[in-house]
Amino acid sequence: MSFLLRRLIRSGTLRGLAGEHWAWFVIAVCAWLVRRARRDEPAPLIIRPIEAGEHYELSLVVPPTRRQARRAGSR
Repeated sequence: MSFLLRRLIRSGTLRGLAGEHWAWFVIAVCAWLVRRARRDEPAPLIIRPIEAGEHYELSLVVPPTRRQARRAGSR
């Protein structure tokens, strides 16, 4: 699905810039919006202003590579 969306974004943009038809830009924008909406971004665990004297520990997690994500999705 993401391959198809990337292809529509690229083709729509290139054809729109080439002057084929304005609808290609609309297709590119719609595909970009769908691709953006499909992203799985984790929600923040806590949203709170930091006050003077408070300490927070942050840990960074390295996201899986595309190959690892595909492998995990096929199981």
